[in-house]
Amino acid sequence: MRNILFSGVVLGLCAILFCLIMFVSCSGNGVSQPKRLQFSYSEQEMVQGCNDFSFDLMAQAAADEQQENIILSPLSASMLLGMLMNGADGETLEQIREMLGFDDDAPITEINAYYRQLIDVLPALDQYTNVKLANGIWVAERFPIFLEYTEACKRSFDAEAKNVPTFADQKVLDDINRFAAQHTNNLIKKIITRDMVSDETVMALVNALYFKAKWQDKFKKELTKPQKFTTLAGDEIQTNMLHRTAEMLYGEDDDYQLLELPYKGGKYCADIILPAEGIDIRRWVQELDAEQWQEMLANMFQPEVELALPKFALKYERKLNDDLQALGVEDAFSSRANFSHLSNQPTFVNLIKQYCFMQFDEEGTEAAAVTIGMTKDAEFEPMDRRKFIADRPFVLIIRERDYGTILFTAIIGHPAWEK
Repeated sequence: MRNILFSGVVLGLCAILFCLIMFVSCSGNGVSQPKRLQFSYSEQEMVQGCNDFSFDLMAQAAADEQQENIILSPLSASMLLGMLMNGADGETLEQIREMLGFDDDAPITEINAYYRQLIDVLPALDQYTNVKLANGIWVAERFPIFLEYTEACKRSFDAEAKNVPTFADQKVLDDINRFAAQHTNNLIKKIITRDMVSDETVMALVNALYFKAKWQDKFKKELTKPQKFTTLAGDEIQTNMLHRTAEMLYGEDDDYQLLELPYKGGKYCADIILPAEGIDIRRWVQELDAEQWQEMLANMFQPEVELALPKFALKYERKLNDDLQALGVEDAFSSRANFSHLSNQPTFVNLIKQYCFMQFDEEGTEAAAVTIGMTKDAEFEPMDRRKFIADRPFVLIIRERDYGTILFTAIIGHPAWEK
């Protein structure tokens, strides 16, 4: 059997993402000086393409997910697939590149430069937000991986390739788990176990993303109170709701309300999208894409808003194989896989899974996610007060504000406190 596994865990409105991929043969940091993203026109198009992937992935998950909550980090998934893309060729390469939203003629070197800037600058946009991005590679000694591939991953993704005797060795698994814990502030401590590997496992590739930020204007704890929330399943529950009345960036249309909550420093924000009553949120997100979202943001204004929003801490996990294949990456999961720039020994991806935990409270947001994979051989009156009462399922997006790079997406259908 050939296996690849993606794992992701997100904490509250605090987000960490960790992507790990394994191959089996077939034969953040504290910052002192803030930086700025400086994307060329072609790189801005890459942001748009990656945001298209963000909405596509959320829509695909929403299409058949039985759980009431969905939490994903498209940035972590994109970066992991970006590293994988460096080893791909032919149709396998084109399928991954197209799914991630990159132009067909975009050179790998330019795509790598785009990811390189995200790794360098996202953690250093301001001194208030803690963002960490880390990558690692573990390779079985018997698997012949090309030096050009490991050098590209080191140069563009800071991914050190580490040779290991075998993935059946518990010390190797412990080392990978330590990597996850170290780069997620100990929010994700165990991402790989013995039953996830076999003698044929030859490579593990990991991306970790951690996010922690305080609100620009904190919610007052004394205003938090239990309130009715109608879950995605139609049940009425009591959940703790955050409250604030102030001028905020806000947008609305016949079928939604949109609110932006900035984090301290102003470089990151959370967008809350509340579909109108009676609208099936899972069907609604099927029509939502990056272009429509940008139009929604462009039509925002700043009235006084009476806000009520659930406080929550949620866990989520999902196998992404079917989602990625439905989005066009088919060959990578089959014997047709072409990873000839990674090794001269055939290999393909079998399993991708993501575990997430997200926490959202009066102070701000913290989140973590882990992904592991394995392979074998309208017009408004601005001064009117608006009510934004999120007492039913809503969409949550965490992004940087200059170019709109999306770090996390979520559908909150049943807020709870799962700590």
